[in-house]
Amino acid sequence: MDLIIYSPRIEASMPMLRNILMIVIKRYKSLSLPLPREFCRLAVLNPPREAIELLMRLGNSFMRLWGGWVPEFLREVMIVEPSAMIDCYDSIDRLRMSVDLGVSIARLIIKYRLSGRVDYDEWLGLFKEGVTSLVLPDGPVVVVDDYIQFIKNATKSNNSILLGPLMPMPIDLMVLISRGELGINYLSGVVNYVITYIGDYVVTSRDLTEAFIRLINDRGYISFIKSIGLPIIT
Repeated sequence: MDLIIYSPRIEASMPMLRNILMIVIKRYKSLSLPLPREFCRLAVLNPPREAIELLMRLGNSFMRLWGGWVPEFLREVMIVEPSAMIDCYDSIDRLRMSVDLGVSIARLIIKYRLSGRVDYDEWLGLFKEGVTSLVLPDGPVVVVDDYIQFIKNATKSNNSILLGPLMPMPIDLMVLISRGELGINYLSGVVNYVITYIGDYVVTSRDLTEAFIRLINDRGYISFIKSIGLPIIT
């Protein structure tokens, strides 16, 4: 690929992404987006309301991140650059699995709050069963909203653009452990940070951006990431 664009899953990155994509489209005539194919198809062929309703079934976070601007953007591309190729490379089924995983994580956090105990095998099993990998397309320009995908594919691209801090979420660390790409000795620390991030930061923040900022300002977490050796740019 010629260009990989990393856009963290926070609201603050979306206006920057929206502004840069039309420039990219005009230059490369091609774009791959981390969105469900079903959503993009509806956004282009049907009234925008139907595409938005599809996203709403996946939860408010998906709607806040993508629903407000993507249908209009895709229709604008059809007018401004009708020969451009747009590829949406995710699927509704995979995103539904991520929603189910989020519900299961919430249940485990509640279980911990009530009992004060953590069953680490249960946490690990949940991620081994509930996470499916996603292969990036081999297109000229690929937008990535997943930290793991970005660090694994950045070297395959001639250029990269970051539209926000590059830092793994605790969920990303759990995924790496479940795949055997991060040592099991980190499991207890990672689970504790998942509980803190989801159970404290996300729940008590106005949006995902504020929760992410709180995570970035968590010196303990930053030190933990550095001890693992994963790349961060804040």
